[in-house]
Amino acid sequence: MPQLLLVLAIVGSFDADVSNAIRRDTGFRSMNYVMQGFSLLSDARYEAALQLGVFYFGNDEVSRNARLAATAWGASGVTAVLLKGLVNRDRPDHSQSSRWNSSFPSGHTISWFSLATAYAIKYPKLIAPLAVIGAGVAYSRVYFGKHYPTDVLAGAALGIGIGWLTLKLEPQLRRIPFLH
Repeated sequence: MPQLLLVLAIVGSFDADVSNAIRRDTGFRSMNYVMQGFSLLSDARYEAALQLGVFYFGNDEVSRNARLAATAWGASGVTAVLLKGLVNRDRPDHSQSSRWNSSFPSGHTISWFSLATAYAIKYPKLIAPLAVIGAGVAYSRVYFGKHYPTDVLAGAALGIGIGWLTLKLEPQLRRIPFLH
């Protein structure tokens, strides 16, 4: 047990140090705009609009894949909220309004990576741009003081896992009328 406490103390110190180092660089106006763009890309409203656009304007196969990606997205949202409520970690900027809006894991990061993974598996040519955007999303959340580095790392790992699992379960999920 003492070893676990030591590890948690080291990780907590690392999180705070890295977060503070990144946040010190928020004085560059052009960088603020870039980071705001990344953060907005992973806002639920924009992700939903993207999903609807792909669903409605894509051919039948693309629309089916969009519904599958939306399933991963929904599962990531539920996972994020449950973990936020369970862990209840304060945000670096102390802006949380309730335990369901706490820092761990990053909801923006988990949702982006779940969508990105589902699309990257179906469309491998999209891996590089989706990964770059994902890295920007994760960095922006630390940059603006909304999350610690471990929050976004956990969000990315969970999002990738949820996206992958959703595609792994595709044959079973296709039995659901919405996903057929």
